[in-house]
Amino acid sequence: MAPVVSTTVSSLVLAISLAAAMIIFPAHAANPPPIFAFGDSLSDVGNNNALPDGFHANFAHYGVDFPGGVATGRFTNGYNFVDVIAKQIGFDQSPPPFVDVTEENLSVKQGVNFASGGSGILLECMDDTGTTKTCFTMREQIDNFKSVKTLLEKKIGADATKKLLSESLFLFTCGSNDLGYVIEHDLLNVEKFVANMNTTFSSQLRELYELGGRKFAVANVPDGGRIPIVQVLNNGPIEQFINFYAQAFNDAEAAMLGELSSTLPGMKYSIGNTYAVIVDATSNPEKYGLKNVVQPCCGEVALVNGEVELTPCSPTSRLCSNRSEYAFWDQIHPTYAVVKYAGEVFYSGDLAYAAPINLKQLVGDDQKAPRACGVSLRGVGSFEAM
Repeated sequence: MAPVVSTTVSSLVLAISLAAAMIIFPAHAANPPPIFAFGDSLSDVGNNNALPDGFHANFAHYGVDFPGGVATGRFTNGYNFVDVIAKQIGFDQSPPPFVDVTEENLSVKQGVNFASGGSGILLECMDDTGTTKTCFTMREQIDNFKSVKTLLEKKIGADATKKLLSESLFLFTCGSNDLGYVIEHDLLNVEKFVANMNTTFSSQLRELYELGGRKFAVANVPDGGRIPIVQVLNNGPIEQFINFYAQAFNDAEAAMLGELSSTLPGMKYSIGNTYAVIVDATSNPEKYGLKNVVQPCCGEVALVNGEVELTPCSPTSRLCSNRSEYAFWDQIHPTYAVVKYAGEVFYSGDLAYAAPINLKQLVGDDQKAPRACGVSLRGVGSFEAM
């Protein structure tokens, strides 16, 4: 709860304080909308910690650049994608993981993070034996949102909850794990699988719309052919194959969102082009202050006798010292340097990075937000406290 201002404080002091606040945060909304985050490891802030056999990142060297050097369950060295978006919008910190939310501590103003590392649009979140749960499925994430909605209605009433959700930001990072799974396990049916991904995601978004969501921010699938575990193969056809289907899904997703918004009254959306961000960072590293866009900063990936040899990120694995100069944190995930860039151009970038409007326009910070870009990765090695 915010501290109560004493009635003895003069109006002049209050005016000065308010003016100072406006100077410090000129680009952010006075009351940023709550964020409800769904998806995978790009946005997971600790939900998987609750799964004994889930995909985990709550150990060193993960979180080495997070305040206090704490491994919270974020799959990178510092803040992750939803953290950056939350800061851009105006929050001091991103919404908490669903597994930590109770009826007593549920924040009406902040939102909740449901994202789970390893999840996807279609994935069942089970290991290959079908006996071990590894993450929370999108179905479970939506059901968890329903539970939160019920708590909100109990706390502030149905009408206030309806208004709150209509103004909230529904953020998604999903699809990469689905593509990775089908390429590895069912290569002959990739095209059919991608079509099913798009149809299913449309149904999931429609369900959340019916539950009250109106503003949807969707990060598209990044360029999977550029990640270290693929780059080490040095195989052009494989990279092209992966990227072909990533682009195919992204194109279908963009068309689907346009169609969905034309049929659902009041729905607005923004697509963050993470595909373009990864291409930028790996194709023109010097431009963004990067020096290594092939190897992971934590752990190692090598090709030995034609086989990929992986040393995962762990407390005992190799850790680079110049983390702001690496594009990738581990064999799959980007560093905070790249994540920060992605979040910034999604928020206020031009049509190459956010379409049909950017995130700033979507949340209403500035309906006439300039569509100029030019964000640099330089200087992101020093982490700000959120």
